[in-house]
Amino acid sequence: MKRYLPLVVLGCVSLAVSACALGLVWVLSVDARTMGEKLQSSLSLGVPSALALIALLWFGAGLDHVLARLKKTSTRLGVSLLTYLVVPAALCLGLPALAAALIYASFNAPRGWQQLPAPPAPAVEVAGAGELHVIIRADSGSYFYYGIGSPSRGWEATARPEQRMTGRGTEITTPPAFKPPEGVVSLVGLSYTDLGEEGQVHYAALEDGSVWYLQTDANKYEAGFASGLFLTLAAIPAIAGLLVIYLGAGVSALTRRLAQG
Repeated sequence: MKRYLPLVVLGCVSLAVSACALGLVWVLSVDARTMGEKLQSSLSLGVPSALALIALLWFGAGLDHVLARLKKTSTRLGVSLLTYLVVPAALCLGLPALAAALIYASFNAPRGWQQLPAPPAPAVEVAGAGELHVIIRADSGSYFYYGIGSPSRGWEATARPEQRMTGRGTEITTPPAFKPPEGVVSLVGLSYTDLGEEGQVHYAALEDGSVWYLQTDANKYEAGFASGLFLTLAAIPAIAGLLVIYLGAGVSALTRRLAQG
């Protein structure tokens, strides 16, 4: 009977961990208006969280079981110390940090030139530009405005701009970081500062009447915010997972000694 003691105790601890996870999600479901919504939220978030914690609990117990097979005491102590310092930290802290780094890199990944939707009439000149908008002169002589920040509005007829820089920013003659598409007939570039970060944007009108733009070095703040937000949200689950791994290893070691005694 003693040989099954570690499994029985770990099973009971697994139930307790599951209850804690479900209870925590229940308490944090403050946006739920009805008991049904709160129950649904608790099940949809609490059950996966409970399963993840149970897996980490048994992972910690598995580490203890593997390390207990080392016969030499000095070797077992050294390997155990190294394992418990590196493996749980790499799993619960390293993976979230890696995910945050990937999020940051994805925001800053170069996107190259992007084509805007076709204007109502072929563009022959970039007549005005801003950080998030462009004004073109069409072959019909009309002027059209497009807001990159509000693409759902599409192209809108507008008046001839009094100056080329129609928003914040300074016109630049620096060549764009990426070679523009073939057939450029009009090219305008500008630099601007957004929350302390300098960005550049170039607009190009091509021979076929299409309009393209290139935005560079403009996503550092958004990248830092997104990765920081992810780390903040992942901190509590990561620490909980780390503690559960140590809990599983401790319960396994204690019950194993009791079973052997």
